[in-house]
Amino acid sequence: MIAGSGSKPVFQYKFRPLRNDSRAMDGGFTVILYENRILSFSIYDVSGAFLDELCFSLPGRVLQCFYGLLRNASSWLGATPCDLRSAKGSPYGSSFAFDGYDPILVWGINDLLSEPTGSEEGFFARHLYVLFEDVANLFAENGIRLSLDGFTWDSSRIRPFRKNQLRYSGQQGVV
Repeated sequence: MIAGSGSKPVFQYKFRPLRNDSRAMDGGFTVILYENRILSFSIYDVSGAFLDELCFSLPGRVLQCFYGLLRNASSWLGATPCDLRSAKGSPYGSSFAFDGYDPILVWGINDLLSEPTGSEEGFFARHLYVLFEDVANLFAENGIRLSLDGFTWDSSRIRPFRKNQLRYSGQQGVV
């Protein structure tokens, strides 16, 4: 989104409600890791309009580890269908994007995780979830907690800043 202007996104996760579902309580969020090690967290209202963005600066080691995870997943990630859907209705959808691969839309990932072992959708959903958890664990090492339906951070370990605080002052300000 806004934080990485001039930098390429290497990981993106979106959690959004389906537009016509009245069960949705909010408009979801997006997390993007850019090649410049800036992690952007954006939130949206129920209609999908952008509300706010916070940024976090991560150490260079994060990108090295992230690309190691992608190398380990390369045997199946490129073969993952770009649209995985649960037969059960879900008020939320998730979108996963990894550098060098097509984005993957998943509707009802929790239902897909419990699909039988022989199910292609279940196979890819489980592999995708493990990769997502590995990325989330990488962020957790730096004080950021990412789950399928949430995002938070440990303010004693990492401080968010706004895009203009980095660009105009040359330093990371805190919110």
